[in-house]
Amino acid sequence: MRVLVTGTGGRVGSVTAREFLDHGYEVRAFDKMPPPEDIRDRAEVVYADLTDRYALLRAAEGCDMIAHLAAIPHPGSLDDIIFQTNVTGTQYVLAAAEAHGIKKVALASTCCTFGIVFAQHPFDPQYLPMDEAHPTLPQDLYGLSKLCNEQTAATYTRRTGMTTVCIRISTVVSFDSKHADAQRWQRRRLENSHHWRAGDLWTYIEIRDCARAFRLAVEKPTAGNHVVILAARDSYTPYDIRGLVRQHYPSVAQDAERLEPKDSLYNTQHAEEVLGFVAEHSWRNVPELNDLDKA
Repeated sequence: MRVLVTGTGGRVGSVTAREFLDHGYEVRAFDKMPPPEDIRDRAEVVYADLTDRYALLRAAEGCDMIAHLAAIPHPGSLDDIIFQTNVTGTQYVLAAAEAHGIKKVALASTCCTFGIVFAQHPFDPQYLPMDEAHPTLPQDLYGLSKLCNEQTAATYTRRTGMTTVCIRISTVVSFDSKHADAQRWQRRRLENSHHWRAGDLWTYIEIRDCARAFRLAVEKPTAGNHVVILAARDSYTPYDIRGLVRQHYPSVAQDAERLEPKDSLYNTQHAEEVLGFVAEHSWRNVPELNDLDKA
């Protein structure tokens, strides 16, 4: 089975390509930037921009499924082209799938679609734990672009019958990094996590779990359009999550009282049902970090 993986020059896209390769898939890697050397050695690499419709048509030919991760990954200096890249590029990916009869497409969405992370005018969740039915109220163009992509995917499912899975990724962290600076950054972030109102609600997903979810997204669902939140079941803080909600999100503090001290503020049940996915990696099991666990 051959899978087209876009965004393989990026951090999550490269790990996702390895996930497919390690599970026996042939990978066609698509990006305007080179993927890591080990992927170049094992995969067919296509160098092109996501907005090149004809390059995507050529790249998708002969593929059985697509994992689409290429995008501008945050709002800011590239806002003037973010819709061209994220929205039009995603439509080209889905059009290429339609043209070649590809029936399974997994797309990287984001929990930023809820709008809390990059809000210029901060607001609280309407309830906790948040699930896929929670209103999406982005104030930034990145979150809006991903919300548009979810609607585009649903349209192509209705139009063609292809199965599409939009994965709302929470904050991605890596625990197998050998870089001391990365380990120190994670320790500082965890130690100080009670000091600020976290737009990502102290949620996370480890990068290897994220890659596995993309593989499951093209293996498990058999029909329809799906939007799933991807997060670990526990929170990315060593402190009691209920106390953090009382301090920083008091309007939903009553909802948090029903949770356990280490629970995530995202409801991950839908991903478990649709993908059979449960995160396997927790910061609490990392030797360099687990001494921080106070909850």
